[in-house]
Amino acid sequence: MRSSTSNTIFVTHTFCYHWTSPLQDTIAPLLKGYQVGLEIGDTVKACFCLVGRMYYLFFTGRTLDSIQKELEAAANVMTQLKQEENKLKITILLSSVKKLRGLDPEACDKMLDSILASAAET
Repeated sequence: MRSSTSNTIFVTHTFCYHWTSPLQDTIAPLLKGYQVGLEIGDTVKACFCLVGRMYYLFFTGRTLDSIQKELEAAANVMTQLKQEENKLKITILLSSVKKLRGLDPEACDKMLDSILASAAET
């Protein structure tokens, strides 16, 4: 049972729970899903929970400064766990946050150029 806990938390709190309860109530369970996923070695589902949590922090109106700190930490985790696809999702949100804060006005432009260049190569 424990092997599916992280996936169950991800699915229920990312796709279902927010329809009947405040989005803010999904943030803590997604962190728990991340932690459980790491404990059992399911790094993919753990990172799915972490990505969902990061986006929901943004959507619930947390301060951009606090979100940026968490996103930078999450990007480091994704690098350590070799989760490049999930890191890209975090990087896109991080670029948006930096642009909104006025820290890197061309952040999203560089990101889009990089994505388009990668797509053209394949």
